Amino acid sequence: MDEYIIIGIDFGTTYSGVAWAYSNEPEDIEVVTTWESELNHCSDLEKTPTQLSFCKGDDNIKWGYNVPANGEVLEWFKLLLLKEKDLPLDMRNSPKLNEARRLQEVSNKDVVDIVACFLTQLWKHALRSIEEANGENLLEKCRLYVVMTLPAIWPHYAQESMRKAAEKAGFLSKRHAGETILKFVSEPEAAALATIKDHSKKSTIQVSENSSSKTFKS
Repeated sequence: MDEYIIIGIDFGTTYSGVAWAYSNEPEDIEVVTTWESELNHCSDLEKTPTQLSFCKGDDNIKWGYNVPANGEVLEWFKLLLLKEKDLPLDMRNSPKLNEARRLQEVSNKDVVDIVACFLTQLWKHALRSIEEANGENLLEKCRLYVVMTLPAIWPHYAQESMRKAAEKAGFLSKRHAGETILKFVSEPEAAALATIKDHSKKSTIQVSENSSSKTFKS
């Protein structure tokens, strides 16, 4: 039986979180609570702000708690994956969403690339947290099973854009342990962490052909 590390990604509009479990110890679910911060005050928080700041080019990207408070903060960019007609009426002209549109235009980046930029940082931090908790050997020998939620009402094109962003972020990069499985589930965003427990209880991880969720492999 393959050994898996199941990773739940809760990519939210305002905050994002990560949790993971080892398939051989399904009840031992770990939630990432330590986040990079210049102020060193984020050592017991389950979520990090879904924010980006492009400081002097792509080589100096700030994210989460590292985003400077006195700079231009790109947030709510997850919603930019949706066409205006698919946004709730009360959000279409939201000041925060308008600011996100403006900063996206200033950045000269595609929305998928912006989302991928944040997910890249979140993914690297998740893998680093797992490695620090259990050592590099465990991470290297285990395949990865990634569960990422999407709002149930999102149209197909937005789901496809999220998949592309996850791929660009390195979720499906080749690993010696074997292919990584990426699964999107159409549930409320916060369900990612709970989904880990459901899947980790199984002796093997299988995806039903009749499931409404979508699964991608590296």
